[in-house]
Amino acid sequence: MKKKEEQWRGGNPNGRPKLIINELKLLHLKDAGKSNREIARLFGVSEATIRRRLKENKSEF
Repeated sequence: MKKKEEQWRGGNPNGRPKLIINELKLLHLKDAGKSNREIARLFGVSEATIRRRLKENKSEF
């Protein structure tokens, strides 16, 4: 019996989405009072991704 080869179906192997989230847009939306859930829906990613990106952004300053 031949083992099926698994095919990589896109995305990023380290779990991050393919989409590059512009930091300025992210901060602008947050400053405008948008919730993480609303921002996540706009970018098409999970709330956890938005939380992580905001946390990473804070650590850069």
